[in-house]
Formats: sequence, structure tokens, C-alpha cells
Amino acid sequence: MKRIRLDIGAFTASSEEGGKFFFFLYKEKMDRCLSVSLTPPQMHSVLSVFKNGEKEQIPLHVTVKNILESYGVELLEIEIIRNEEYSRFYSRLLLFDGEKEFKTDADFIDGIIMAKLFGAPIYVDEPLMEQYSVAMEGSPKETIQTDAIVKKMEDALSQAVRDEEYERAEVIKRRIEELKKEKDIEKK
Repeated sequence: MKRIRLDIGAFTASSEEGGKFFFFLYKEKMDRCLSVSLTPPQMHSVLSVFKNGEKEQIPLHVTVKNILESYGVELLEIEIIRNEEYSRFYSRLLLFDGEKEFKTDADFIDGIIMAKLFGAPIYVDEPLMEQYSVAMEGSPKETIQTDAIVKKMEDALSQAVRDEEYERAEVIKRRIEELKKEKDIEKK
């Protein structure tokens, strides 16, 4: 079965769906996007690892990474899997202990965070990507999707400022600027 490599993309909040958070993984050529809903604790985990600047405390994922590395265990890759019974995505980690490879399953966002920390690639099977992803460029529909993402992120930015969550607001603001620059480049 063909596998597709994914890149870590944006995250945003939706004021329309009770404040749900969404995380986006992009196909390498940025033509399709896999969007996964996150809980508030999952979003907090993402922000604690992905934000720039000083860390007030070491996130649990960094501790797990340090333990694995101290035992010589490498994270080779992450595969995104979908459990149809529970209608949710999760991560399958492929690890190597110096002698053998082994796999273990983890929560979706835990796998993504570990991929970020280890610099490991993220893969998804092509049929899963085709079934659950959305197109990202090349048509008016996709432009509307990008505009919708920016709009939701602007709403999340306003909410973060109202809640005096200035670090979160800064992260959201930077991502909005990146998306707008990418959109301007695509227009040229």
C-alpha cells in the first residue's frame, strides 16, 4: 500500500463548534490537508511543545524523549491510523532500540509531538488520506477553505487576547501571518 509523507501544519480553534481545536497535517506538496479535532488538553500539549521562547516547565513529551534517548531508543517514524470503531485518529510509533524495531500505538497528538521532537517523518496510507483529507489549493473552493482557516484563527486570536493568554495569542498571530504570506505567494 502506498504511503504519503505528511508535514506538520497549522492549528486553530473554531468558535462555531463549541470552541473545538483543529490540527492540520499537509501532504508534502501542500495540495491536500488532513484535519483532526483536538481536545483542549491536547491543544495545550501542542502549544507547550510547539511555541517558541522560554519554557517555564519541561513538557512531559520532552521528558519521554529524554528517557528514550538515554536508553538508546530512536523514533524512526510515525504513522497516522484511523480507528473506525471509535471514529478517531491515533499514531503508531516505529521505534528502534539498537537491535530491533518495534511498534507502539499512542494518542494522535502525542505521536505528532514526538515526531516534532525527534524530527521523525509522519506517514499515512494513501486510501486514508484520500478519504479524510481536503484539497488545499488550485480552486475557489480551496481558497475559501484557506480563508475559513484564517478567519477561525483570527477568532481564536481575539479570544486569546480577551482571555489574556498572550503567549497563545502570539503563536496564533504568527501562524496567521504565515498563512497570509503563503496565500499571497500562491496568487503570484
